[in-house]
Amino acid sequence: MDAGTAAVLGALAGSVATIGAALATGWAQREGARITARSEHRKERREPRYGVYKDFIAEASRMNDRVGLFTVTYDSFPFERIDVLFASRCEEAADAVKEKWIEVALAGPKEIAETASRLERLSNALIFRVLGLRQYVSGERVTDEEGMRRIRERIGREAEEFEQLLDKLIFLAQAALDDDGSLS
Repeated sequence: MDAGTAAVLGALAGSVATIGAALATGWAQREGARITARSEHRKERREPRYGVYKDFIAEASRMNDRVGLFTVTYDSFPFERIDVLFASRCEEAADAVKEKWIEVALAGPKEIAETASRLERLSNALIFRVLGLRQYVSGERVTDEEGMRRIRERIGREAEEFEQLLDKLIFLAQAALDDDGSLS
């Protein structure tokens, strides 16, 4: 190989290496900018989401506190506690869950919105059962001990499910708020 050919090949190899380095640098800068933009977007969404999640979790926790009575094992269930005031407080808590659920559904992400929707539907089911049990306890319906027991047990199962869903939502909310966008 003569010196002229070697010089041309050397220059060509240098050019190819320079072009490759420029492409790699451009790609890395574009990826860095994309990650930064995603991180900023998520940061901007994090603040409002925090407030929405906090309010919803507070209301769902209040509902959970109300129906938690049904998750405890009793020798003799305190049916006398299922009075007008108790039913009214449960109803208020379910209404607050429904009101805050809309905000969580809009704030997302999808898995949190779905879990919040399940909590909202379950709180509605729970309040209808509590109101039904209230009618039995107050004598508005014919007292049916077996019916009262079945309703109480069903409320207990649904209250346990509500508590588990609430725990799941809290963990999902923590993960969504911790996500800075740098991993995906």
